[in-house]
Amino acid sequence: MNINVTVLGQLLIVWIPISTIIIALLARRKTETPVLMTVIGFITSFIPLISIIIMIVLILKKDIVVTDNKTISTT
Repeated sequence: MNINVTVLGQLLIVWIPISTIIIALLARRKTETPVLMTVIGFITSFIPLISIIIMIVLILKKDIVVTDNKTISTT
């Protein structure tokens, strides 16, 4: 089966926003700097394997707890 560059480009155009949204949602729950992690996720979404690895790392990371405007990470 041949995959031409057009199909590969279309898959990449679909993959970039989906992976960025998933990383942003995970980063909001799991990190203290969600904007920075979302930007890193957007940049790495151009290489799907690296963005999948970042998603796995964020999924395995423990949630942070926010109380009284102070961030306390769970141990």
